[in-house]
Amino acid sequence: MKSLLLSIIVAISAALFIACEDTSQVGNILDKETVVIVIDSNFTVTGSSAANPVVQSRTITQLLGNVTAPAYGSINSDFVAQFMPSNKIDTASVTAAEIDSIKCFLQMLKDEFTGDSLVPMGVNVYRITRDLPYPIHSDFNPADYYDPTPIGNVTYTASRRNEPDSILVRNSKAVIIDLPVDLGKELFNAYVADPSVYNDPDRFCREVFRGLYFANSYGSGRICNFTTSSLRLYYHKTIWNEDSARYETTNHVGDYWAITPEVIINNNINYTPDPQLERMVNEGANVLAAPAGYQMEVNFPGREVVESYNRYKNNLRVLNSLTFEIPADSIGNEYNISPPPYALLILKNKADEFFASNTVPDEKTAFYAAYNSTTHSYVFSGMRGYLQYLLSLDTITDDDLTFILTPVQLNSETSSSSSYYYYSQEVVTSVVPYVSKPAMALISLDRAKIKLTFSANTGINL
Repeated sequence: MKSLLLSIIVAISAALFIACEDTSQVGNILDKETVVIVIDSNFTVTGSSAANPVVQSRTITQLLGNVTAPAYGSINSDFVAQFMPSNKIDTASVTAAEIDSIKCFLQMLKDEFTGDSLVPMGVNVYRITRDLPYPIHSDFNPADYYDPTPIGNVTYTASRRNEPDSILVRNSKAVIIDLPVDLGKELFNAYVADPSVYNDPDRFCREVFRGLYFANSYGSGRICNFTTSSLRLYYHKTIWNEDSARYETTNHVGDYWAITPEVIINNNINYTPDPQLERMVNEGANVLAAPAGYQMEVNFPGREVVESYNRYKNNLRVLNSLTFEIPADSIGNEYNISPPPYALLILKNKADEFFASNTVPDEKTAFYAAYNSTTHSYVFSGMRGYLQYLLSLDTITDDDLTFILTPVQLNSETSSSSSYYYYSQEVVTSVVPYVSKPAMALISLDRAKIKLTFSANTGINL
């Protein structure tokens, strides 16, 4: 340890630290004046980049297109998707004969693409004919899973130029694909025959409609991130109106099938790093690149941190916090490809299980942090539980110190309370590999900072 900063705050009551008490280290609450010890040290952190070509996305993000971005590389992606059925379809005064059309809507939030917004690109839609495998990963080859005759296609751009004002006010753009009307009638008739099948997504996807495969048909220069997609049924009703003494026809539309987290969605991704980026990694640079690009193996100096804490083991102590700041800079490029918005730091031997279980970090062996564009870093501020874990071990092994640093994105839900004081908040429900759009960052482990804060009684010998 090359430097040690001791900040002393005298006459702080023990009650301030009860909530942070490490009961394994402290038998009773602190009952004397205390000092706060901050070890802000330039511990040596090492690591290296490694290819991460296969990920399990577990997200409703639909990545479609292909682009070559200097400094980043070339990426292309298509996707397969099942559809969640609505449990209720309007069948009153409707038969299959009244089904007029069915369309697929791929919705993209404003500017959620990388590349040229104006270049025309094409997409073909194919019907899936076999049950999709599970788990499914980014290297999935759909060749044997769909009928090779497309059931829909369209040419599209990402530009919103020439759109009417009524559309421009929306924060999204839709790519609309006409599908065969027979598909709409088939899905409608399946509900009429047995509504219960629509209450069971697994059964619906096995017995009625296995899903669609969306593939690039031509063009290059852009990759889009579609976040909401659905199948929209258009139909009409002809009903006798007693007042007017005539039949009247009304048009109707229903979004009865959608891509949701409950069904399978998989981006089939192929990424080739730019030779410059590959050369940087080969020469020892630490790089993160996504999706399905580079992650890092990080060697955390846990033994040294424990040793620093145990220098005061003869004193009554309360462990307050452990933070780990990792600098991450942008890599210059023409398409404004920036660092991943979130990164996960997880013990290497826990990573596979973590992603397979589709869960959230336990703040003991896994942590996530948002990218701070002001400080150009990821700050993992909740690592107190990890140090407690190390302190509980009889012997610290290399497995306890070897982490994976990888780009991720967060899935969340809105949680609300109907109590007297109403509130709502976003609750993170899972942390999954990042696949939303191209991202990359240069990591500087030589500038990483580890900060340990704990409290001890005034009998400590400073």
